[in-house]
Amino acid sequence: MGQKGILTVEIISKGPDKDVHSSLAALLENPAWGLVRALNTLRNDKGKILVRDWYKEVRDFTHEELTFIDKENFDEDALRKEYGITNFLNNMQGLDVKKAFEGMPTCNISGLASGYTGTGSKTIIPFMAVARIDFRLVPDMLPHVQFNRLKEHLKEHGFDNDHIKIRRIDGEPAARTPINHPLVNTVKDAATEVYGDVVISVSAAGTGPMYYFANMLGVPCICIGGTDISNRCHSPNEYMKIDSLNKTTTCITVILEKFSH
Repeated sequence: MGQKGILTVEIISKGPDKDVHSSLAALLENPAWGLVRALNTLRNDKGKILVRDWYKEVRDFTHEELTFIDKENFDEDALRKEYGITNFLNNMQGLDVKKAFEGMPTCNISGLASGYTGTGSKTIIPFMAVARIDFRLVPDMLPHVQFNRLKEHLKEHGFDNDHIKIRRIDGEPAARTPINHPLVNTVKDAATEVYGDVVISVSAAGTGPMYYFANMLGVPCICIGGTDISNRCHSPNEYMKIDSLNKTTTCITVILEKFSH
């Protein structure tokens, strides 16, 4: 019925004006260490984001939403097998897994770059270190508000200076259509007609432009899932089965037909 929002940022740690010999590590600050220290202030090893007031607008699921979440099929074993892991974060199981997946804000390092990582050794102090970070947001968390909190956090921890810079890349607020909205049954009936079996999800874990329809135009918005965990989303060789694509397209046409009658 909804999607998480997102805030993506870049944190840049600058050192000398060019790569220099690592013998100078006794005298020069390595920007990679500065970046590591900054990143280490953002999140603890349990996944909790440590920025002040980060969770201020976060609300719990309603009783009705929790009822739907509890009924959702979520194959934990298949997901762990697909990604070659043995445990989820904090050893979560059962309902806690689904609640976190659909409704927990996240802080994720999606990219790190600094120095030399090629064949053999190259003993340098790099001139710069860069991290790309994405924060998944839930309803009522606004990207620009969270970004300002993040900037203030880095400043309070001594990282607001000439050596550490933060840049906002983009952001999308979250949105969630109420479970009891009449549109839900319309989409459910269409999906059942096409797919045969339907799971109503309170929220997707990914992000799209749903906020602008639901919150700015006042139009209910629902995402129709057409993929599964084997589709390698955002990984090399990402794909979608032709059968799934055809069924998803058909489902949309059925929904439109139901509204035309």
